Amino acid sequence: MGAVAVARALDLRLSAAVLVLILLSVEVSNILPTLPGQLGTFEAAVLGATAGALGQAEGLAFAPAFHARQILPRIPLGMITMLGNTFPRDRSEQDSR
Repeated sequence: MGAVAVARALDLRLSAAVLVLILLSVEVSNILPTLPGQLGTFEAAVLGATAGALGQAEGLAFAPAFHARQILPRIPLGMITMLGNTFPRDRSEQDSR
């Protein structure tokens, strides 16, 4: 759904087959060890998958927009989770209780 939403927002006409190819290439690229958030390989996978369906400018606009659509909703959830987890500084403090 994210790929469809980004494609519509950028007024790109992508077929269902191209959208499936994008998602498949992104999932395969996630296997590779890389930077946190799959920075770089995600965009390369999207650009590779859209090479025949989009021009270079459209592909370069679609790739980071789609990646942002995937990553940005997770940031507030991660922050909330981190704020809720308070760990004692010293393990002996926890054992003494």
